[in-house]
Amino acid sequence: MSTEPEKIYDSDPSEDTSWMLTYGDIITLLMIFFVLMFSSSKLSEEKFDKVAQSINESLNRPGPDPVTETPQTVTVPPLQNAQRLLDQMISERDLSMEMTTTMTPSGLVIELSSNSFFESGSAVIKQSMVKSLEELSFIIQEFPTQDYQVDVEGHTDNVPISTAQFPSNWELSALRAINVAHIFESTGMPRERLAAIAYADTKPKRPNTDDAGINIPENQAENRRVVVFVTELDAL
Repeated sequence: MSTEPEKIYDSDPSEDTSWMLTYGDIITLLMIFFVLMFSSSKLSEEKFDKVAQSINESLNRPGPDPVTETPQTVTVPPLQNAQRLLDQMISERDLSMEMTTTMTPSGLVIELSSNSFFESGSAVIKQSMVKSLEELSFIIQEFPTQDYQVDVEGHTDNVPISTAQFPSNWELSALRAINVAHIFESTGMPRERLAAIAYADTKPKRPNTDDAGINIPENQAENRRVVVFVTELDAL
């Protein structure tokens, strides 16, 4: 009489294991889903190289050279570059009392003190200041674009003038602006980009007089000026 060996079960033989089929299908579908996602994704070579480099360094092995990003060149707008060069010239030539620069939303303003560039009641530019005006002109002409306008504005204080050459402050402010424009033109600045404008005492920076109508010499000195206004037309 033969006896069959007793079967050994890991679990109760009466237990329903049909759920395992469904579980196996779910695992298979999940695997397929992640494989599809991986195959449609785009690997970052830069990140991969960095990870590989890190792993190889930890194992003391030479790894691939990491991807180096090319530094982006910062382009400085022409007006800001011109202001930087002018400020450098002003500093090197110790002209802070004679010439100042200001950047405005409309353009670059270079202010020239009339007391430094002209004798009182005269429109003749002092010979000692001609070179500074020439350098100013050269810096403006170094713009990478030719689409710019240079307005030279003449301003006076409120003290009337009446001479054979200058019947009023209109003529004085006009000729001072014209003579500065002549310097610019003589250095090669296109004349079609130049304009000379006379304002006389109509646009003071500071009040010429106090509330009692008495002149304020410090303010009058600031109001006697020539303003070079540079505008980049294609930026408007």
